[in-house]
Amino acid sequence: MSEPTMDHHRWGMVLARPRGLLTAEPFWSETADGIEEGLQHTQILFFLHQVPGLQEELEVYRRWSAQGFVHGVILVNPLVNDPRPALVDQLGLASLHAGVETPAPGSASIVSDNVESTRRVLERLHALGHTRIARVSGPSHLAHTHIRNTVSRQIAQELGISVRIVAGEYSEESGRRATAELLGLPAAGRPTAIIYDNDTMALAGLATASALGMQVPDDVSLVAWDDSASCQLASPPITAIAQDVHAFGRTIAQCVRRIESGESSFEVPEPAHHWLRRASVAEVSPPR
Repeated sequence: MSEPTMDHHRWGMVLARPRGLLTAEPFWSETADGIEEGLQHTQILFFLHQVPGLQEELEVYRRWSAQGFVHGVILVNPLVNDPRPALVDQLGLASLHAGVETPAPGSASIVSDNVESTRRVLERLHALGHTRIARVSGPSHLAHTHIRNTVSRQIAQELGISVRIVAGEYSEESGRRATAELLGLPAAGRPTAIIYDNDTMALAGLATASALGMQVPDDVSLVAWDDSASCQLASPPITAIAQDVHAFGRTIAQCVRRIESGESSFEVPEPAHHWLRRASVAEVSPPR
């Protein structure tokens, strides 16, 4: 059998996530749909592959390179001390870096706005009277988790408020566990608002608050990072730090097309996040 030849119209995206999360949250399925739409009527084929962790993801890139399976890869979910850009460069694969805060020189990158988005949500909650705020974060190895945590602490210091951070994993179980921990604190230290790093954890938080006999938003306000139909249909509907995820996918597709056309170094912004206030957030008055 002859060796596979390189097809310069194949691109792959690998998601390193625990089994079940891909179907539990809509972000990546909606992103993939946007990519597919953006690549319609082109010769570019898009492949989405899920693996349980980083080492498996790195092995996929090695295998794809050895087989000549793809021309390029879309690197998403930038990591703290990320080994992937150096590896794909070493393997000779084209790459698009999606969601980076600070693009590497000479790279093709979609630039995120986590710093400003984090600042804005805390300032909005503070303006509504919240001085004890909690964050249920995503996994600590993700760069945007580190950025949001760091900025949250900085903004809390600037505003003179308290921000408590509890680590989550994007899963329903981690949302339940973190919410129970936060709402179990003594009243004087209990947060009046909780921000979750995805909609799955926020929905679990809403159910947990109800199970504990607490009213949303009278006893605690809830905010989800990323919107979804489930957030909109919840009772009460959950306030979101929303992004046009489908447009994010189309932006990825447009960038892939630029790379296929010969460009190798550029920066474009990802679709901006914006605040969608719904009934899960209330204004509070001292001394809460």
